[in-house]
Amino acid sequence: MAGPRRPQGPGLLGVGALIFVTVGSLYPFDRMIRAADEAAARMAPLEFFAQLGDSTYKPQHMKSARLLDRSEFKALTGRARVIVAHAGMGSVITAMELGVPIILVPRRLDLGEHNTDHQLATARWLGDRPGVHVCLDETRLGETIEAALAETASGEPLTRSAPDAFIQRLRTHVWSAPRRSPRR
Repeated sequence: MAGPRRPQGPGLLGVGALIFVTVGSLYPFDRMIRAADEAAARMAPLEFFAQLGDSTYKPQHMKSARLLDRSEFKALTGRARVIVAHAGMGSVITAMELGVPIILVPRRLDLGEHNTDHQLATARWLGDRPGVHVCLDETRLGETIEAALAETASGEPLTRSAPDAFIQRLRTHVWSAPRRSPRR
């Protein structure tokens, strides 16, 4: 059994807003962690914190932890002015629920970071949504963070239920479908 997770750097939680970087829970993502670390060096004194997962790159300019428990994750996302993440839906939903701008850095098949390019497709699909920024070139992560910081969070946070208009359209579609008799 692994020992307790300890953050690297002067402490897990500071008091001000921060840039929260998360790789998700399944795969390492050294390319994104390295780019965020380089941005942190250029953007000091802005505070960065990274959840590394199984990434092997060791950040030099931002605090980090391999894994976070639920309360640590919630505390960090609650302080975030911007979330930088792989293009996983859990991260997107968290950011939208909090009304925090998110920068998606999709993992890429051609770089061996995932087994499909579905994260590229997800990022392109979400890229025109308010509060969602896509960074396809990690060398531009710093300027993408600056752009996200310059805008305010996108209106209302995402709710846990669909908008009434969508529910009504869905109802209309379902009820207008031809009725079939049950199979025997």
